[in-house]
Amino acid sequence: MTTFTYEKDLFPSSFDYFRILRAFEMDTFDHPYYRLTKKLLLLIGQWPYQKSSERRIRDFIVFMSLFSFFSTQVLLYITYYGNIDILIETMAPLSAVTVCIVKYFTVRLNTEKIKQLLDHLIDNWKLCRTKEELEIMHKFGKETKLFTLCYTMYIYVCMTMFLLLPISPLIMDFVVPLNESRPLKPIFKGEYFIDEDEHFFPVYFHMVISIAISITALITGDALFLMFNSHICGIFAAVGCRFENFLKDQADSKYSLDNLSTDKCLENIRYSIRNHKSALKFAELIESFYSVSLLLQSGLSLICMSISLFEMLIVVDNRAEAFRYFNFAVAQLLHLFCMCYPGQRMIDYSTDIRNKAYNGLWYEAPLSIHKLLILVIRKSLEPTYLTAGKIFIFCLETFATILQTATSYFMVISSVH
Repeated sequence: MTTFTYEKDLFPSSFDYFRILRAFEMDTFDHPYYRLTKKLLLLIGQWPYQKSSERRIRDFIVFMSLFSFFSTQVLLYITYYGNIDILIETMAPLSAVTVCIVKYFTVRLNTEKIKQLLDHLIDNWKLCRTKEELEIMHKFGKETKLFTLCYTMYIYVCMTMFLLLPISPLIMDFVVPLNESRPLKPIFKGEYFIDEDEHFFPVYFHMVISIAISITALITGDALFLMFNSHICGIFAAVGCRFENFLKDQADSKYSLDNLSTDKCLENIRYSIRNHKSALKFAELIESFYSVSLLLQSGLSLICMSISLFEMLIVVDNRAEAFRYFNFAVAQLLHLFCMCYPGQRMIDYSTDIRNKAYNGLWYEAPLSIHKLLILVIRKSLEPTYLTAGKIFIFCLETFATILQTATSYFMVISSVH
């Protein structure tokens, strides 16, 4: 596994942590910016550098959990084939677990691409030559830590609330007892070919374990996606900073720009262009990694959110059940937002490079630099997109469109039912 290897004379205050990592021969991804994502990947057996025996065991556990829950929903649909109410009730959990399966296999089947992206991430840190660039990369590293932590905590809190609501009658029987016990309802209906009322707790614990592992697979896929997205935005921001300031130090010094070495200027701008190409290459790897997966996820999340809203409408008189489905719908909404907003950020930061290049002291540079900057500006006119199978682009406008479509589907289902 590659680790950070910066020169000792470059900005010691900023590199102290990474020097400590190198001194103790620690994994680069044990840094707080990336530690949570690495632990999640280890947990589901998908860290590329994990021991093969440990990886196979964890991989088997996750696969069986996903398959067992998925099969109970499919069997329920087959058993009650033709029953519209059962079909509608099954669609939400079936869509949700399918999203988890898609995320899991996106990571599982792309181990080599993940290795390339992780190595690329480390190489990008090595390209930082100025204090400003390094500060930008640290800023986006802290952002990675914040995004992944907040997202993980939110999804787990929603999941916990969702899983505890079915056994809330037991708590109420203890706090406010009645003459008879309150009825218990399953988390989701599923086909186990047994009396689920009589065997409530075995069914309940199976669902709890399966859902918890499935949600962990979902969070892992999203945490990895958010980490790569924050990093690519950081690269674009650092490249823009270099283009904006590549002559600033010399212009502020006592030496005239006329005395600057043309070769030095050319080397500076060429280095910036190589960094820009490296950023575009990283963006292409992200696109190839996630494009098809995001298309499937967005479609399934759309269905899941529409059905959840409909289920909430059906049980609106039961506040606990209505809140459960509302919580589920909001979690799906956040999931869609976490796909669209990173795409918008990629567009914004990739196109901002042209503004940074234009705001620099290009007019003080030699004429040969002007031609190179024109190429950079022209390339930056084309935004870097994150697409869903090359069909549509993920951005805030797409998020609004998907939300509107989900609402329309909800209204149609309600009117038909």
